[in-house]
Amino acid sequence: MKDILLLTANVGSLFDHLSNSQTMDGKCDRGDSQRKLPVRRSTHAGELSDYTAALAILDLDFDQNDQYTALGSMFLVHKSALHTVKQYNFHEEKYQLLRNELTIVRKNLSECPVLVKTKFPKHFWPAIKWGRKGYMHTRWKFNGTPVDLINVHLFHDESNLALIHENPSLYSNNRKRALNYVLDQLQSFSNGERHANAVFIFGDLNFRLDTPSFLNRLTGNGQADAHHHLEDPHGSISGNQLIDTGFPVGNSGDIWEDGSANDPLRRTVSAIEFRTTGDSIASGDVTQNCVLRIEKKLFDYFNHKKLLKDWQGYLADDREVHDFPSLKELNINFPPTEDPDESEVLMKTRAPAWCDRVLMNDQAHRLVSQDKGVSYDSVGKDTCMGDHKPVFLSFSVSSPTISRIH
Repeated sequence: MKDILLLTANVGSLFDHLSNSQTMDGKCDRGDSQRKLPVRRSTHAGELSDYTAALAILDLDFDQNDQYTALGSMFLVHKSALHTVKQYNFHEEKYQLLRNELTIVRKNLSECPVLVKTKFPKHFWPAIKWGRKGYMHTRWKFNGTPVDLINVHLFHDESNLALIHENPSLYSNNRKRALNYVLDQLQSFSNGERHANAVFIFGDLNFRLDTPSFLNRLTGNGQADAHHHLEDPHGSISGNQLIDTGFPVGNSGDIWEDGSANDPLRRTVSAIEFRTTGDSIASGDVTQNCVLRIEKKLFDYFNHKKLLKDWQGYLADDREVHDFPSLKELNINFPPTEDPDESEVLMKTRAPAWCDRVLMNDQAHRLVSQDKGVSYDSVGKDTCMGDHKPVFLSFSVSSPTISRIH
């Protein structure tokens, strides 16, 4: 058994036998059923019955819109490790042992002494309605080793069309601003030292593939050329039926700082299709030879099974993590984490991506690298488990005394 397991997942993925009204991703109604999350039952399960100290922190303050994040964190500590695992009290500025019981915190999280919870400021996301994105920060000691655990949910891509026709970096820039904000805030808790603790940042980071590179990969190599056509909201063709994009796609010069555009097509284009060249194209037949159709909430590739099977071929387009040079990640050896709609077929709402990650600073990376059997992987590759696959990092800590925390 590994000493430490860090798992990031949508609550609906962990408890997939429950109705959707009991998930914690904020996409459900806010009735009493959501407040009855199966935390107590899960900690009493046979495999977890020896984890006698448990802490569950659930943001259920729906009515506090300026603070609500829909985030949740659970910490389970094995009974054999109760004397080696301590949690930091931010109010008293000291570490303390955990109680040998289940503690659930679900209201007034801003007053919780063992938690720092922050919702990202409104100005981080000026183009759309203020969302629930933010982070939770807890601090621990495992056998005397101080560790910061950051549960974070970054901004998602609101429109596929914005990434293609307008500005490929529109959303990634917002995620970069938000995660750098987390790192800056963390600095205020490091006693004047730059990330003195081992820091693990994990959750739904919503990282996406490099759009121009990925689209060139999909629509090139003999499958299609760089031609696409645009449709207006009524389904007719806007302008020329075929337009040579002259890749790379997108033009950041067309986008203002607040995400608006001076290009009138931004307000009218409802779909973009990439097509192969051939007789049907030359004759004006716009219903054949479509390789890829993109709408605001649609990414329909002509062979989604191949898209999932050949994921290693576009892993090189996963570059957003490089925006954070102070953070490290183990090699990804698992498919994209957005869940399939059905067996062997990726979701058709967005381009595939590794949204769920576990990142770490240098201290954490050195800690993890000491274990030759460290594992970084996804869960349920052949099973539909909500909208994202859970991702985990498990490793052992070198110490005379074994500590176990999930």
